[in-house]
Amino acid sequence: MTIRHCSVCKAEMDLARLSITGEQSPLAVAVRDLPVLECPQGHRRFALADFPLLLLDHLLEQDEPQLPASTSRGLLFKHFHCAACGAELGRDTDRQHTFKVEIALAGLPPFEVDLTMPVHRCERCGHEQLHSLKELRNRTPAALAHAFKSAAIAAH
Repeated sequence: MTIRHCSVCKAEMDLARLSITGEQSPLAVAVRDLPVLECPQGHRRFALADFPLLLLDHLLEQDEPQLPASTSRGLLFKHFHCAACGAELGRDTDRQHTFKVEIALAGLPPFEVDLTMPVHRCERCGHEQLHSLKELRNRTPAALAHAFKSAAIAAH
């Protein structure tokens, strides 16, 4: 990685690691050991100019499709069915589950992302699964944006 200088104070920036959180209800996102560039005055920016897009693409295209999610049936009234056994699931999603994902992007040190969402537990087979993968994918960009904003990470 080349030496970068802070766009605010012109000081040299070093690689730092942050833990940040964001939420777009019902999704909560926590990123642990996020690699960022930081100057001695505490100004931060992404280690790569396109880091938010790379992370979002990784989550949406590679990680989230691997998570257990129910299937929906019906045109007007959606009914959700267990992905494991096909049984119809109840409407209640009072259980929260955290799915942990380890990510390594473009030569940066690896970091972890926790995705916490309500899950259904199938009464027939006990399989826990997301209500809807589509809902998760729709909420991920905003939850990440809230996390980045809370950490005051500037774009390049």
